[in-house]
Amino acid sequence: MDKSFKNIRKKRFNSYLRDFSYRFIKLKYFVMVAVAMLLEIVTLILYMFNNERIIHFDLMSASVLYGATSLIIIVLALASLVLIKTDKYRDKRVLEQFNKFKSSYSKIDSDYSYEIDALVRKFDSERENIEEKVNCARKIENIYDKYIKDFLKLSVPSFLKDAFSYKMDSLEKEKLFFSKFSSLKNMEELGKINLESDLANSEFLKEIDTIEKKLKIIV
Repeated sequence: MDKSFKNIRKKRFNSYLRDFSYRFIKLKYFVMVAVAMLLEIVTLILYMFNNERIIHFDLMSASVLYGATSLIIIVLALASLVLIKTDKYRDKRVLEQFNKFKSSYSKIDSDYSYEIDALVRKFDSERENIEEKVNCARKIENIYDKYIKDFLKLSVPSFLKDAFSYKMDSLEKEKLFFSKFSSLKNMEELGKINLESDLANSEFLKEIDTIEKKLKIIV
């Protein structure tokens, strides 16, 4: 259990780093505009001071200052346009990768969920025949084994590695639960495995939801 919590804390820290990078994508445009405006204001103030004889610039110095300021503003404007185009292309590609993963995962999940849910209901409702309950557990374990094999075949982009890891952990814990039950392990251990599985699945759903919201903001 402690190891599971440590892994989750580590992945949450990685998620915070990604969140910072998403915010920085938008912040850099604001910084560029702010710097350009600041340069214009400074140039205007210097021009006013020069007219009021508070400070004095000769014609050559004033021309160089104005030219340098204009050049910097033009460079910032061009850099912003290039970055916007680059970010837009990258964001579109990231969104496509996210949608592809989500679609592929949903298909795999739907292929197995109905059968798993039906067997779990049967497993939960069986109160008298322990042999039948164990057989049911073994069937569920075998289905989770196939589920995991198909899940591992998914193409996973780097920004979804943590989400993939959460779900993988949840599936393995589910399989382990029914494997342990069929071996008639004690209820305390089974409860611990079940709790870890629920926690990992909850983190998976949270991670997917968070990434999807961030992508909607930056695209």
